[in-house]
Amino acid sequence: MRENPVINCLERLKELGFDDDDLDEMVGLLDELVGLFTGVEGSGNVAIGVRNGGLELVCSICSICSNIPIVSEKVLVSALKTLALLIHGMCFYLYRMMLFVLLDGWFMDLKFGV
Repeated sequence: MRENPVINCLERLKELGFDDDDLDEMVGLLDELVGLFTGVEGSGNVAIGVRNGGLELVCSICSICSNIPIVSEKVLVSALKTLALLIHGMCFYLYRMMLFVLLDGWFMDLKFGV
């Protein structure tokens, strides 16, 4: 089984702390996620990120960064970029699901004359 780069980034981010040694790697991983989310349209990478706890993880990184003045601004900027893509992907997914439910109900009305 081939490993997924989105999952690999998320797993590594979970392992990192907020000391000086980890901050540069954290920025690199967040920037890598941005690249994976925007690189290939229709790749499903954002959905993979959301399904594997990426939204929660990046929210917690943003929260910690905004509350600890020592943390690098680069981390916060990269985390916010990643968060924006995850939220956008989540909203798009929810929109598609709502549309499916509405259209499915409409087709059921036509099919069964309800």
